[in-house]
Amino acid sequence: MPVPIICLDEDVRHFTERFREMLSKPQYQYFVTVLLGLMLYEGARTLSGLLQQIAESPSLAGLSRFLSEAPWEEAAVAESWLRHFREEMQSQVAAELQRERQMHPKHRGLPKAPVGSSVSDWG
Repeated sequence: MPVPIICLDEDVRHFTERFREMLSKPQYQYFVTVLLGLMLYEGARTLSGLLQQIAESPSLAGLSRFLSEAPWEEAAVAESWLRHFREEMQSQVAAELQRERQMHPKHRGLPKAPVGSSVSDWG
């Protein structure tokens, strides 16, 4: 059953809002349509298959032009996502590193010699 775009999950809506400034209003609608269609459609990934999942879907020709000819930069969208991902993960990575340091504190001084590695054992 086709899903209206208005029924977007809150997390998906939050994700797509990051790209609103980079895209025109029609481009943004196509962007959301593609993402929603990719998440919902379990068949072969075709444009017409994606559009079948969206209740008020745009035209197939319009979606095709959005993906092949529209004046938006895939690299800019990818860079924006990567920058946001790094910002989101930075605090979590720092917290995990701190947790690891607390579990395995560094010991000062020379490491202890392994068992059986004494110079007198070399014979």
